[in-house]
Amino acid sequence: MTLRDKMLALLVCAAWGANYVPSRWLLDVWGPFLLLSMRFTIVALVLVPFYRTPTGKIRDIIVLSLVLGTVHFGMMFGGMAMGLDVSSTVISSQLGVPFSCLLGSIIFQDRLGRWRSLGMLVSFLGVIIIAGSPAIAENYLPFMVACGGALAWGYGNIYIKRFKDYPMLAVLGWMSLFTAPQLVLLSYLFEEGQWQALQTTDMRVWLSLVYTVLLSSIMGYGVWYSLMAKHRVSQVVPYSLLIPVFGLTFTHVAFAEELTTQFIVGGFATIIGVGIIILRKPEQQHLEQA
Repeated sequence: MTLRDKMLALLVCAAWGANYVPSRWLLDVWGPFLLLSMRFTIVALVLVPFYRTPTGKIRDIIVLSLVLGTVHFGMMFGGMAMGLDVSSTVISSQLGVPFSCLLGSIIFQDRLGRWRSLGMLVSFLGVIIIAGSPAIAENYLPFMVACGGALAWGYGNIYIKRFKDYPMLAVLGWMSLFTAPQLVLLSYLFEEGQWQALQTTDMRVWLSLVYTVLLSSIMGYGVWYSLMAKHRVSQVVPYSLLIPVFGLTFTHVAFAEELTTQFIVGGFATIIGVGIIILRKPEQQHLEQA
């Protein structure tokens, strides 16, 4: 990889890690389903006009929209809205990689091997350590909800292989088109005061939405998968290990969240475990959680 491409990979990972900050700001004003419905609606409006209808893939797009769009993002943002701190959300989202390996071994009989099994064990052990910390002891339900979102991402990461011949931005656009109505319905059923919240929204919130849509979703995925197409996967994917590092750094600066020794040890173990899995099987492409 050239220095330029290395810098682009770092910038994308930094943008995805920083995305937890504007997401938290948005959740302070909007409910999770309203926020996500706005996000996916705008992504669909921007991307769908540029890509043809995925012929013969509508059913798969609908399934993906339910699993990745509604369940994964709904549970991850729902956990934050229920009171889970951002740092714990960053770490719990890393479980998507070991969950993906575990589901792959169950559904496709993929052989895990010694190293990937070790990586799964270490990452799950790290989350168990975090789960015993005082911050999580009072928020077990939100933490489990966020972990459920990581499980949904793990399945979605397997399911998305059905679209290997399609541009990733096309998949993102059409998935968003089908995800948005689901989230609008959930917002209507479970949230109140949406119109008032939109009317009283200040500029920081609107800029946060622009960041999550344009920088994190569209530009992030566009640059990332252009790098994946240009270079070997083994050269690009390891950079994704920096996402939780950037995420924890930005959230600590923005919200001054206390990082206890127990949390740091557990978070480090989780990231190491995920690193073992990724580095031992770099050929597997996956959709980042941003």
